[in-house]
Amino acid sequence: MPTMLSLRYEEDGKLEVGIDEAGRGCFWGDLYAAAVIWPDEMNWTDEHRRLAPDLRDSKKIAPKKRERIYEDIKRLALDYGIGSCTAAEIDEFGVQWANVEAFQRALDNMAFAPERILIDGVLGLARPPEGAEVHTIIEGDAQYMCIAAASILAKVAHDQWLRNICETEPDLEQKYGLLSCKGYGTASHRAGIEANGLDRRHRRRFIKFACLTHEGVPHTALPPIKRATEVQKIEDDPILQKPMFIRRLK
Repeated sequence: MPTMLSLRYEEDGKLEVGIDEAGRGCFWGDLYAAAVIWPDEMNWTDEHRRLAPDLRDSKKIAPKKRERIYEDIKRLALDYGIGSCTAAEIDEFGVQWANVEAFQRALDNMAFAPERILIDGVLGLARPPEGAEVHTIIEGDAQYMCIAAASILAKVAHDQWLRNICETEPDLEQKYGLLSCKGYGTASHRAGIEANGLDRRHRRRFIKFACLTHEGVPHTALPPIKRATEVQKIEDDPILQKPMFIRRLK
């Protein structure tokens, strides 16, 4: 049985929420985030106890099982919220802004105002609730149950949204293989861009950045960017410096 993650950041009774995102490094589609308040152990039911060992980094859970856990989290959480930012917003304001804004929208969609906020990674909030603590935690989804639960909600919500779009517009799967790549810049996705050009939900600014810093996406597939300042530089964003992100673009 997997070891359970930590339930709380501090044992002081404050209402804690975990926040995480999904789809930050994608070439296509919306960026999703989720926020979850998981109940204290004294308030757990038998269902909470059965589910707790399965709450971990969403990337380490098989897709079908992740979908089941997603429904359990929504049913058993004390509160949760899901938020997203569109590819158009990412193009206009940048992926880092969209990441923070998706966090904020997820938090704003909750009924309760948390007193302590735990966020996976290094990015905080633009508009934290008054008086709330904010803690950014690298690999927090591997440490805290509430962040892991948020990572699962964000990932499944993102993938369900993508799947629904592909069902209504089946040519997207034919052109870019979105159901398998989930919007990330895989070799087959890049080949689809080269062959078919860009869909309206491709992140043009983000792909332009990838094109300027990595091989694989031809410049001819991309519309011109008017100002050099619109290209996000890797040194300006600590998330983009992570080896995991670099590998995704190769």
